[in-house]
Amino acid sequence: MKRVVIVLLSLALSSSLVAQSAEKFTAGIVIEPTTGQVLYEKNAHTPMPPASMIKMMTLLIVMENIQNGMLAFDSPVTVSARASKMGGSQVYLKQGEVFTVRDLLAATMVHSANDAALALAERVGGTAEAFVNLMNRRAESLGLRNSEFHTPHGLPARGDEKPDMMSPADLAKLAQELMKYPLMREYALVQQMPFRGGTFTMYNPNHLLRQYPDSTGIKTGYTVSAGFCVTASAKRGNMELISVVMGSKQKRDCFDSAASLLTEAFNTWRLQQVIAKGARLPVEFPVKQGAAPRVAAVAGDSAMILVKHGEEKGLTTAFGPVGAVAPIRKGQQVGTIIVRKDGKPVASVPAIAAADLGKESWWRKFWPF
Repeated sequence: MKRVVIVLLSLALSSSLVAQSAEKFTAGIVIEPTTGQVLYEKNAHTPMPPASMIKMMTLLIVMENIQNGMLAFDSPVTVSARASKMGGSQVYLKQGEVFTVRDLLAATMVHSANDAALALAERVGGTAEAFVNLMNRRAESLGLRNSEFHTPHGLPARGDEKPDMMSPADLAKLAQELMKYPLMREYALVQQMPFRGGTFTMYNPNHLLRQYPDSTGIKTGYTVSAGFCVTASAKRGNMELISVVMGSKQKRDCFDSAASLLTEAFNTWRLQQVIAKGARLPVEFPVKQGAAPRVAAVAGDSAMILVKHGEEKGLTTAFGPVGAVAPIRKGQQVGTIIVRKDGKPVASVPAIAAADLGKESWWRKFWPF
């Protein structure tokens, strides 16, 4: 009986902390990237100034250029006069200096350096304006419907300039895409790092790296109009979450709120693997015109679902054919695995052939014995 009381009290206190933290920011979201499920949201689709969190798009485009072979980590970048005159957070690049792409990626991710972000943008796009066009096109392809880019760094608009805008939901999706790159994950965890041969030390402004034991990143932001913001990630066991908090008036409130939202989500949900990728399935799938009427299959991917702690029961799996016709090649989809929770579909993954299966012999049509 005592155990029940303690659990209930813990849950009540946790919910109370989230309610209190929600008053200390304007908009936010928590998602589980594997399933894409939203675990918390507040004005999640409202466009707001993202400040330096916009640099995640700059970093993503540079990483994609490297992945596509259009750029290399050791490619040289010559600092322009424009990049050398950036304000805000910077690593004090000088006109004419040459750094590698890797150097500037580190400066942008770890130190949130505006001059490094602009230098990268000019290296990839030719001009900052051309690079901004790439940012907006990539946002469209990612389905970021409440984002509008005008700079590669997120500094406040001046004069007739238009402000950068992003919603918490868009930032969470962008962070999910950026964290697919191991180097970005590595830099997101770095608290301090030498630059310019050790004559300058870069410091990561993400206080969660020091305050929240499970933190894995990712990016902070601050301007007067944006307030204090953070796109945070953390991992416990096999589950990683992304939390976005925007519009806090105090720095501490921003990080405390992100930590509270992550903790509440971890305490409430768990990521459960129902079927492992490559697992042999207990059923065989029908094949038309095959040398055999059925073919063995394995799971083409892992089936992962989010369930609340204590509500893991009620999960069932069903298998459905897709009308496969011989010849069948190993790895070809022959069916679908459907996971249901209390009778409702919650996930599906392909069932793929475990081996080749040829066509039935022509003579079987006339002598089916």
